[in-house]
Amino acid sequence: MFQINTFDLYQILIYAFAWTTLYFVLCLCNSRRSYEWHCRMVTVVHATLISSLAIYSTFFHGPWPFSDSGGPNTSLQVKTVSLCLGYFIFDFCWCMYFKTEGPVMVAHHFLSIVGLTWCLIAGYYGTELVCTIGGAEITNPLLQLRWFLRETGHYRGTIWGHLVDWAFMLSFGFIRIVLGSILLYSYYQQSTDFWGRLGGTTIYSIGWIFFINILNYAFRKYMRIYKDWVKSKKGLVRNGDLRKDSNHLTSNGGAQSDLVLSSSNGKDGGVAVIPEREIPSQREIKNGVTPLTPRESLVVRDCPGES
Repeated sequence: MFQINTFDLYQILIYAFAWTTLYFVLCLCNSRRSYEWHCRMVTVVHATLISSLAIYSTFFHGPWPFSDSGGPNTSLQVKTVSLCLGYFIFDFCWCMYFKTEGPVMVAHHFLSIVGLTWCLIAGYYGTELVCTIGGAEITNPLLQLRWFLRETGHYRGTIWGHLVDWAFMLSFGFIRIVLGSILLYSYYQQSTDFWGRLGGTTIYSIGWIFFINILNYAFRKYMRIYKDWVKSKKGLVRNGDLRKDSNHLTSNGGAQSDLVLSSSNGKDGGVAVIPEREIPSQREIKNGVTPLTPRESLVVRDCPGES
């Protein structure tokens, strides 16, 4: 079939068909889940497989990207890049059909397809590209795990949600930013051509855009958590003060009643109130236990429940 250098269209279409078949098999086996759920499951499988191949190719098979970039593609690199290209074709078509991604992610997918295709057509750049693919995909399972936790209701306000967020942020920053900066610097120090440097700089810049968005999200999330914590703490303090005031009023209720009695008298035009304990009951009045004496300027307050 159509083939240019290490680019084999037949092989790439087979890989794209394989990823698509895996997606439909997952949809059939677990129809209760959404289409996006199954697409992300395919993403996890791809990220795990490609990361493993990239690690083996970089650290065991060679060449070493920090010193020997820009050379011809090896057979392992061709298979890794072709497998990855087949996945991105599937995922790009899925995203365009369901319209789930924004312009940044669509641009990322499109540039990834262009870069992977150019690597196979040119027959070079496999060393640095496979290393970059491995660094990009190794953090992807954490991102998908975060989405799965949210979908199942185990993300918001849970320790697992915080652990996944921090693990993803730290690993992304270390691999894509720290190691990515070292790789790009060493790439410019080697005898690499313009197209390789342009591709490396583009991928590196996209990584920074993603990382800034991640930091912005984390800042807004934890500032909101902090503000909610401050509000809840102030609410507890106010409730505690109200309880103290209530206890104080209860303990001083008798004294305040006596104060009302002492401040009200006939001379000031006030009306004194007889305490309940001094009011005889009907039984005492009937049996003559308590002598009745006339009380002037006094008002007898009704006693609820007295019989």
